[in-house]
Amino acid sequence: MSKLRTLASDTVVYGTSTIVQRFLTFMLTPIYTNFLTKTELGDVVYIWSVIAFLNVLYSFGFESAFLRFYKRDDENRFSVYTHAFLPIVIISGLVTMFTLVAPNSIANLLQLSGSDNALLIRLAALIPFADAIMLIPFARLRMERKAKQFAFIKFLLVVINVALNIILVVWLHKGALAVMIAGVTSSAFGALLFVPSILKHLKFEWNADLFSDLTAFGLPTLPSGFSAMMLQVADRPILRMYADAATVGLYNANYRLGIPMMLFVSVFEYAWKPFYLSHAADADAKQLFSRVLTYFTVVCAGLFLVLSLFIGYVVQAPFIGGRFINEAYWSGLHIIPIVAAAYFFNGLATNFASGLHITKRTRYIPLATGSAAITNIALNLILIPSLSYTGAAWATFAAYAVSAIVMYLYSQREFTVDYDWSKVGLVVAGTVSLYAVSTLIPVTQDGTMLLMRIAILSGFVALLYALGFFTANQMAFVKRFLKRG
Repeated sequence: MSKLRTLASDTVVYGTSTIVQRFLTFMLTPIYTNFLTKTELGDVVYIWSVIAFLNVLYSFGFESAFLRFYKRDDENRFSVYTHAFLPIVIISGLVTMFTLVAPNSIANLLQLSGSDNALLIRLAALIPFADAIMLIPFARLRMERKAKQFAFIKFLLVVINVALNIILVVWLHKGALAVMIAGVTSSAFGALLFVPSILKHLKFEWNADLFSDLTAFGLPTLPSGFSAMMLQVADRPILRMYADAATVGLYNANYRLGIPMMLFVSVFEYAWKPFYLSHAADADAKQLFSRVLTYFTVVCAGLFLVLSLFIGYVVQAPFIGGRFINEAYWSGLHIIPIVAAAYFFNGLATNFASGLHITKRTRYIPLATGSAAITNIALNLILIPSLSYTGAAWATFAAYAVSAIVMYLYSQREFTVDYDWSKVGLVVAGTVSLYAVSTLIPVTQDGTMLLMRIAILSGFVALLYALGFFTANQMAFVKRFLKRG
């Protein structure tokens, strides 16, 4: 029980910190829409998607290998630290040097639209390099169970980044360059913060066998890392291939408005894994997991409707520089329900992954991720030429759906759970029907449309009541579930 409490405590720290960081970062979106042009935002988004891939490349699997071989009280831990840290720094350093020497070539390859492209590329190149320097130091904090220190540093870097964005973008009007300056400054500060720790843990002697072991373990994890990243950000560079930077900016701004669903799925993921691992041996574990999926669906359905019905009012709220989201981006609001539904399927995949973790058949998880990544890329290439950024949203939806389906099939084969698909299906069907009705409501300015949308949301509550979600037995189960968690 002591170990489980420790796990739960660390999960709360990591989970809360991550959610707060994501929310703070999201708050830059309305700032960008009010102070950057769609073209500038498109260039920034495009560059950040490239940085995301570089972060995976720079790790070269050595972060995963470090987590596997590092032991807190082992005399060999300094050698493991050194042999994981140095290859990452060397690989990332060489690529960064090339980028700094030939920024114009990179800018032309990316087809950037700004006038300071060379400087923009040089600044952008330093961000993943600084992040790479921090990979192993952050991993060491995780292995030594210094969750609070890990979370504090991550949070501090996000605060610095957000604060600099506000100063440079809002007050000094530095445009896209400001975003990169803020990113470089916060990442460089983090790297410098770890210098004393890095010097303390480096051991300058070479062990070919240890390096071979680390490489043999780490390299096979790269495809999975790239697949996960492709699933998350491949749509931006592919969209840029077929459209201009302004379209990418428009797409990204609206895509990020799906954050309520994303945050809920993230919170659920942090809480779910320790929960199912600690209750896997319970006599009623499978029944418990089935009900969790049902309630997860209910919460997601409610969030989907709230987001879809009322996001149009949220974006019009006053904010720094004008509206919460600048009016120039409102034409893309129709993709938000698609993105929210995609996050729901991502959450389903997280639910289904429990069976593979419990039975230790995690080798099937990369198959789900890889299938989703391939689906994402293929559908982006097929749909974007005809549907533009709407096609990118549908590709993301389909990719997460494939991930959930593949995860379910493998998980059920290893750890069969009798999910209540009839109730889940009724909740989903009812939600989709109510949303379809909402699209038929005529646009009015006298408050009638708002009242009708509130009525539709009330209809969702009535649907849940009809399905028995507010009975005494159901509410008793929820209370037991929360206590057991």
